[in-house]
Amino acid sequence: MKKSLMALGVGVAVASLTFLTACSAGTEASAPAEEETVELSPEAQAAADLISQVTKPVDEFVAPGPAVDGSALEGKTVYFIPASLQVPLMGHLAEGVTQALANVGATVQSCDAKANPADAASCVNQAVDAQAAVVVTAGLTPEFAPAAFDALLAAGIPWVQGLTAPAGDLDPAQVGYVTPNIIMLQTWSTNWVIADSDAKANVLVIKMTDTPTTTMWGDVGILGVYDEACSECRVEVIEINTGQLERLPSLVSSALIANPDITYVQSQADSILSGVLQGIQSAARDDVRVVSMDGFLSTMQDLEAGGQVKAVSGFNSDALAWYMSDAAVRLTSDAPAVVPSDFPFRRLFTSDNVRELTITADALESGEWFGKADYQAGFLELWGVN
Repeated sequence: MKKSLMALGVGVAVASLTFLTACSAGTEASAPAEEETVELSPEAQAAADLISQVTKPVDEFVAPGPAVDGSALEGKTVYFIPASLQVPLMGHLAEGVTQALANVGATVQSCDAKANPADAASCVNQAVDAQAAVVVTAGLTPEFAPAAFDALLAAGIPWVQGLTAPAGDLDPAQVGYVTPNIIMLQTWSTNWVIADSDAKANVLVIKMTDTPTTTMWGDVGILGVYDEACSECRVEVIEINTGQLERLPSLVSSALIANPDITYVQSQADSILSGVLQGIQSAARDDVRVVSMDGFLSTMQDLEAGGQVKAVSGFNSDALAWYMSDAAVRLTSDAPAVVPSDFPFRRLFTSDNVRELTITADALESGEWFGKADYQAGFLELWGVN
C-alpha cells in the first residue's frame, strides 16, 4: 500500500516524479544518451514525489505579517536563551538575532541553558529579574523548566519560542513560535533514503538526546517515518548527546562491522557528522551512503565532491534568526504573533541541485543556497527601518 508523510499528519503536498537514468552511453559524440523509466515500489515512489518538491529555491520574500513599529524595542534588552551553545546552530542564531535587532536599537543578552533544566531556569529567572523586553529561546519548551517559564509568563514578558512548534493554549499576544520545522527537515532526509533504496534500506540512525526537543526530532522525523512509510526498511539506532561525542566514531564503527548489511547512515545533525564519518572510515566501509540535516559548509563540500554524503536537508539559519527577531518586534509593539509562521527558507540538497550552487563560506553566510529572496531588506521595511 502506498504510504506518505500524510500518515504522520505533517500535511506535505506531493507531486509526481519519475526517476530517470542513462540506459546506455552513445558511441557517437552527437548521439544523446537514452533514458529509461525506473519502476519504483509504491513506498519509494511516495518518497520520491515528496523529494521532487523540496529541492527548489525560494526567490521571493513574502512578509509573514503586516508592518509593525520596530521602534518599540529601541533601547530595550532582549534575552536570547539557546538550549546549548555547544550546538553550532545556536551560536549562529544568537549572532543573527543580535544583528537583526540592532537595527531597531535593541541590545541582546545571551544566556546558555547548557541543555540543563537548572541552567535554563537560571537564565529565564535572570531575564525576569532584568525586566527584559522580550525573551527569545531556541530549542526549549515549557516542560524543560516549567516553574521558570511560568514565572516568565506571569511577569507579562513576551516570549518567542524558536525551533519549537505551537503547543497548548498560550496567548498569541504574549507567546510566538518560529520554527523551520526540523521534524519536517528530518523527514526529507529520511524520504531520500527510502527513495534511493527503493524502500529497502538497512540504515543506522544517529539520534541526539540532548533535550526532549532533539529526541522528538529523531523519534518523529526519522524513526516514525521509517515505521510508517517503509515496511521493508531495517533500522538500527545509536543514541548520543553532545557530551558523549568522543564515543561516536567507535560506536558507528562497531555497528557497521557487526552489521555489514548496513549501507545507509543517517546523522540527525551536521554537528555530529564528523564523528559519523570517522566511524565509517574506521570500519573501512566506503559503500555507505550518508544523509544528514543542517547544511554545514564541510557537509556541502563532501556532497559536491561526490563523497559519502549524498543528501542533506537544511535551512537558512540567518533567515530563521530574522524571523525570530520579527516575532520579538511584533510582540513588543502590541501586535500578536503570527501563528503558525510558515518559514520558507529550507531545502533538501542532493547531488543534482548542489551543482547549481557555489559552495563557499561566503555563499553559506549569505544564504544564497536557499534562493535569491532579500529577507533582510524585507524585514527592515516591515519594521519601518530605513
